[in-house]
Amino acid sequence: MKVLYYIFSVVVACLCAVSCSVMGSEMIWDINPIVLHVYVSDSDGNNLLSEESSGSGHLDIDKIYAVFDGQNYPLTVEDEGKNPHTKAYMPDFQGLCLSTDFYGNKYLSFGELDGEEELKNVDLIIYWGDGTSDTITIFNHFKWKLSGEPSITRRYYVNGKQTESDIATFRFVK
Repeated sequence: MKVLYYIFSVVVACLCAVSCSVMGSEMIWDINPIVLHVYVSDSDGNNLLSEESSGSGHLDIDKIYAVFDGQNYPLTVEDEGKNPHTKAYMPDFQGLCLSTDFYGNKYLSFGELDGEEELKNVDLIIYWGDGTSDTITIFNHFKWKLSGEPSITRRYYVNGKQTESDIATFRFVK
């Protein structure tokens, strides 16, 4: 009986050791993609991307476009439901889109950019269609620590001035 107990104990110990190290216990890290959210209003707070704007007038969305990394991106209407279904999150680049937030406010979104991609002060220039533009500069440094955890440094600059937050929501007044 003691022999059976000993064998059973050895088998359980081996299963525990194998299940912790071989059976896929490594952490899967989903790295947040970079998505820029851009709101634009007049000095009275009226959303200039909305046709219902009660202010002096809205921007002509047909003339708005962006330049990122030397490539032009015309403004498109956001298309929901295109994200692939995978175990790990995969960024889904949409370009420059006109979107609506939970409160019904129109805004521009640009991305999704891969959060693991090294971006050293890459400019996103938004041309508003009225002869003006604004520049958002993106700095993203990603590396894996020896412990296996990710280390991410993200900074944003608006027209050359560093923002106070690493949250990619920007508000412009025209």
